[in-house]
Amino acid sequence: MEKTGNTYEELVQLKESGEIGWREFIRRQPEMEDDYYHWCVENDLDMNEETAEAFMTLTEEHVVA
Repeated sequence: MEKTGNTYEELVQLKESGEIGWREFIRRQPEMEDDYYHWCVENDLDMNEETAEAFMTLTEEHVVA
């Protein structure tokens, strides 16, 4: 497993550069990983790249709102 403990800004840079996907972006943030897990369970979804992206879109909408 790759190193963890990146700052949010470092993770954003890794995501934007294509080094990690949304699933790994979430996985490296324990609190977000927990929220994502519960969201998937509540909505009967698999934890994969597609649902991770949907979760991030939903999370960003809540932050902006």
